[in-house]
Amino acid sequence: MPASSSWSRSQRRQRFEFCPWHFPAEATEAEKAEQAAHQQGLAEVAGTEVGASCYLAPSASITGKPGSGLHLGDHCFVAANSYVTDHVHLGHHCTLNPFVTLRGKIEGGDGIRIGAYTCMVGFNHGFEDTTVPIHKQPHTSKGIVLGDDIWVGAHVTVLDGVRVGSHSIVAAGAVVTKDVPDYAIVGGNPARVIRMRNAPAAPSKASPLERKLENFGCKVAGELEPLLRSYQVKSKAGGIAYVNERGARKRVRPWCDAVELAAMFGRTAPGYTAAEWVTRLRDFQDKETGLVPEHIPEDSAFNPAPPKDPMSVPRYNTMIVNYALECLGSNLARPVQNAADVTVAGLRKHLTSGLPWSTRAWHAGDWIDCYASCLLPNAKYFGAKPPLNALFAWLDGHCDPKSGMWGSWTEESRWLHPVNGFYRLTRGTYAQYGRPLPHPERSIDTILGHAGDKAFFAGGKENACNVLDVVHPLWLCLRQTDYRREEAQAWVRKRLPVVLGHWKAERGFDFVVAGGKPSLQGTEMWLSIVYLMADLLGCATALGYRPRGVHRLEPATKL
Repeated sequence: MPASSSWSRSQRRQRFEFCPWHFPAEATEAEKAEQAAHQQGLAEVAGTEVGASCYLAPSASITGKPGSGLHLGDHCFVAANSYVTDHVHLGHHCTLNPFVTLRGKIEGGDGIRIGAYTCMVGFNHGFEDTTVPIHKQPHTSKGIVLGDDIWVGAHVTVLDGVRVGSHSIVAAGAVVTKDVPDYAIVGGNPARVIRMRNAPAAPSKASPLERKLENFGCKVAGELEPLLRSYQVKSKAGGIAYVNERGARKRVRPWCDAVELAAMFGRTAPGYTAAEWVTRLRDFQDKETGLVPEHIPEDSAFNPAPPKDPMSVPRYNTMIVNYALECLGSNLARPVQNAADVTVAGLRKHLTSGLPWSTRAWHAGDWIDCYASCLLPNAKYFGAKPPLNALFAWLDGHCDPKSGMWGSWTEESRWLHPVNGFYRLTRGTYAQYGRPLPHPERSIDTILGHAGDKAFFAGGKENACNVLDVVHPLWLCLRQTDYRREEAQAWVRKRLPVVLGHWKAERGFDFVVAGGKPSLQGTEMWLSIVYLMADLLGCATALGYRPRGVHRLEPATKL
C-alpha cells in the first residue's frame, strides 16, 4: 500500500476516534464493517449493548459483563481513550468526548453531551473504620442519575449519589457534589447554581428587585438538598423521617412540606425515590375512614381515635397528604369516607349553626378548607359526586356584601379571624375549584384595612400565617379586579425585600420571619409567600420556582 494511502487511513481512524459524530455519514462500508465487528466483540466480552448508528472508539477502554455493562441507545458516540466500566446505561443521542471516565452505576436519559476529561464515578470507598486500610474497606454505591438534554463541560467531576437534572448545563471544571436542578446552570467547586435556564434572562433594564429575586431563587435552588437533609431524622420503622425542626415530634406535615419544597424546583425530596415516597404517604391513610393522623405511625401514641361525628373530625393531614401525593403524580389510595359521610342536610345545618363564624372565623374557614379539599380526591379519583353545588350556594349566599367576609369583626381580634378565615375558606373552595369570588372589591377593602393594623403587622415580627392570609387573598381577588391594586402592591413592595433578607443558609425561614429558628413549615410557607408577593408585582418568573401542593396557584378542577 502506498505511504499516502496508509497515512490517509490513519488520519481517518484518528478523525473518527476523536470526532466520532462524523462516522455515520463519512465511513466506508469496510470501516462500518470493522466497527460492527468491534461492537460485536465488546458485546461478547463486556456485555455492551448499543443501538443503531453508534460508534465506539477502538482506543476506548470499555469493560463490564452481560447484564452489567455499557448500554447505549441510537446515535451515540464514545470517543478516543474514554474509560467506561460496569453499569453505564444512556439513552439516544449521547456523546462521550475524548478521555471521559464513567465508572460504576450511571443511568442517563437522551441527548447527553459529556465534555473531554470529565469523570463520573458511581461508587465510593468505605473509610469509616480508621483501624482498617481504606483499600480493604467495602465499596458503597448510590449511583449517578442523569436526566435528558444535558451538557457537561470539560474536566467536570460528578460524585456518587448525585442526580443531574434534565436540560441542565454543568460548567467546565465543576465538581458536582449535590443534585443539580432541572434547567440549572451550575459551576464551581463545589458546584452551585449560577442561574436557571427556564427563568427569563435578566433584561438589560431589570429592576434591582428582579435581580434580587433571581439571585434569591438561585441561592435556594442550590441549597435545597442540604436544607431538606437537615430536617431528616432516623425512623424507627427504617429509613428516614422528616421533622419540622430539631427535636420536634415525627408528624405527618413535615413529610408533605419536604415533598412540596422539592416539587417547587421540579425535584424529589431526598431520602426516598418518588415511588417510595408515594408508598410511604399512602400508608398513612386509615383504611376504614380514609383519614390521615397527625403523627406518623411510630408516634401512634399521639394519634387518638378520631370522633365518629364527621362534622367534628380534623381532616387537615388528610388534605395535605393528597396535595403532596399529587406533587408526585399520584393521589390518596382510597376515598376519604369520613368526608363522604356528610349529607347535604347535615352540611347545611353545620354551615349555618355548627361553625363559629362570629367569634372564631378562622376555625370555620379551616373546616371548610379541609372538607372541600377532601371532597376533591373523592370526585377526581374515585368517581364520587360530592355536594359542591350545595356548598357553594351556601357560601355565595352568606358572604357579607359589605365586608366581603364570612366572619365578623370582634373587639378581641378585630379583622384577624375573618381575614385569616377568608384565606383558608377561599383556598379550598373558590381558588381550588376555579370559581369567582362573590364580592372581591369589598374583600380587598377589608383585607387592606386589616393589613394596616399594627397589632399584627409591625416591627418585622410578622408570622407566616398572618402574612400569607393577606397576600393570597389579595392575589386571588386581584385576579378578578384591578381595584386598589397599587395599594396592595405598595404593601407587598415594602415587605418583600425584608423577607428575603431573613433566609438562613441551608436551613430556610423561620415561621416568624425574624425569629431565628428555621423550620420546614416556615420555609415552605415563606417561599410560597415570596412567590405570591412577586407575582403581585409582576416579577415572579425571576425566582425560577413555583409553589406546588397546598399552595399551588392553578385550580385543581373547574366547576
